[in-house]
Amino acid sequence: MVRSSRVRRIVIFANLVYAAALLLLGVAPDLPGAALDIPDFVAHGIAYAAHTALMFALLRPLVGRGKAAVLAFAGAVLYGGLVEALQFLQPARTVEIRDVLANSVGAGLASMTLFFVTGPSATDGRG
Repeated sequence: MVRSSRVRRIVIFANLVYAAALLLLGVAPDLPGAALDIPDFVAHGIAYAAHTALMFALLRPLVGRGKAAVLAFAGAVLYGGLVEALQFLQPARTVEIRDVLANSVGAGLASMTLFFVTGPSATDGRG
């Protein structure tokens, strides 16, 4: 399947906007109305599962589903760790290992699910 350049640009834009939103939510002191009625670790898992899915959509046409799943997982975990580390610089925020673990679990579940529910692509033979 060949993607049009317009779809590719949309996927790139969506990845950038989502990453910026995660960064803002992760390091902003307290955003009014940002509180959810679910446990914090569940929100982290969902957020980084979505981040993984967006990166998977970007990478899959380039490297195939196997490498895309691994790279999307690694990218989401590293990005989540970076955002959590940046919270160290914010006096109003605290760094929590539980958040990093929740990010990793969400990213892992998403990458495994995407790997198994998507069929092979034309690039899967390369890796």
